[in-house]
Amino acid sequence: MKTRHLAALVAIAASGCSLSALASTYSGTCTRQPQSKWLSTATVKQQYEKQGYAVRRVRTGGTCYEVYAVDKTGKKVELFVNPATGALVQEAGKPPMKP
Repeated sequence: MKTRHLAALVAIAASGCSLSALASTYSGTCTRQPQSKWLSTATVKQQYEKQGYAVRRVRTGGTCYEVYAVDKTGKKVELFVNPATGALVQEAGKPPMKP
């Protein structure tokens, strides 16, 4: 009986994790510029480090750069950034930024 409860708890926890992962994706368009016009990931990393983020990773996701970092308060954040300008488009879990 305990094994069934444990299996149910594991299944519930796994489904919750996958849902939260899906919630942190951004389906909008960050830029229409060709990749040849994009800033380098190193430049974007430096830009956000100057703003006080501890940047762990910058990767390409569709028309955005996804910046994985820790903010000034120690909170892990995922930022969706316009790769042509470096401007913040949206932070995962928050409403989109106004242009």
